[in-house]
Amino acid sequence: MKTLLTIILTLLLSLTFAQTNGKVIANNKAVDAKPDIDTVSTTKVELLNSSFDKLVSKLTEDKKETNSIWNTLIPLLIGAGLTLIAQFAIEYWKTNKENESKKREIISKGRARTYLIAQVLKDLAMYKVHKQYYWRASQIEQDGSDSFKKHYEKGQQQRETKVRLDDNIAEYFQLVTEYSIVAKKHDHFKQYFVDIFNYVHPKSSNFSECNTKLELPMELNKEEERLNEEYKKLIELFEKIQSEMK
Repeated sequence: MKTLLTIILTLLLSLTFAQTNGKVIANNKAVDAKPDIDTVSTTKVELLNSSFDKLVSKLTEDKKETNSIWNTLIPLLIGAGLTLIAQFAIEYWKTNKENESKKREIISKGRARTYLIAQVLKDLAMYKVHKQYYWRASQIEQDGSDSFKKHYEKGQQQRETKVRLDDNIAEYFQLVTEYSIVAKKHDHFKQYFVDIFNYVHPKSSNFSECNTKLELPMELNKEEERLNEEYKKLIELFEKIQSEMK
């Protein structure tokens, strides 16, 4: 459309210029009018043809230059596009591979941490039961000072074990959070975290039904088994998390 308008405008300017020159020539000559008219007409045609030829030549050259530029640019653009696509595909593949490797590493660490938590829970159950066991023994024995001392020691070990448990759970939560980020499952394990945080630890029996020192060992084993069975509910929460980390 721009090219067509340019051609029309050039033709109009050429005609105007030719008419102006014709008038000047007619006014300056005092000789016969008919030859002057023929001369003006011939001049108009020559000027018009010359201007048109120049315009066509210029447009043809511009078109050739434009085609030459695009013939160079198009292959370059295609090559650049293919290079970007190839780089994107390679980076995407590398990122996926790194993420899979990272996930496997986290799952492995999570499995080890789950096993450690289960062992700490067994220790916690043992110290809880032994603490109450020695408390009751100190009441039954004639000289219960030694049993009371052991009761105090087991209580101290119970508190230390509880701290170990909390530390291991916190580290496990960190591993699961890292997995959630890598796997893009940000809130997937949120409910498990809430259930573990709100878990109510079972208490040990105080062995008040035991009236002799001979009855205590048997009840001790039973109570320790009961607490371990109760703690399986907590361990199951960690196992469920592990099973959902794939």
